[in-house]
Amino acid sequence: MEILSFTIDDKLFGVNLSKVKEIVEGVRITPVPLTPEYIEGVMNLRGDTVSIFDLKKKVGFKGRATSPDIILCNIKDSLVGLRPDRILTIHEFLPDALKDVPSSLEEKIESKYIKGIVQIEEDKYIIIDVDELI
Repeated sequence: MEILSFTIDDKLFGVNLSKVKEIVEGVRITPVPLTPEYIEGVMNLRGDTVSIFDLKKKVGFKGRATSPDIILCNIKDSLVGLRPDRILTIHEFLPDALKDVPSSLEEKIESKYIKGIVQIEEDKYIIIDVDELI
């Protein structure tokens, strides 16, 4: 299994690489009134309108995500942009390395968005289940 890793509030996260279409840099986001707080707005991607989610707000952190880059993911037949604080790299691990989420972590992050935790070398990554985001 492969993940694209990133940070939110200096914590390590990842999404299944098979859900990632591409990363776009420095795009212009147009705010949309009367949308949930976690929706930054929409962007134009080669003629298609894509909603942009602030991952920091969506999973329950305070503040706004700071990355100038957007992770475009295929979620339930839709293309959605996810903004983390910082995009890191791609990691590979065996599927049985994915462990359940400790209950202490569930209090800090919306647990319905978490698929599990994987340790890669010394670091532990919280794997987000992108299908639960919408």
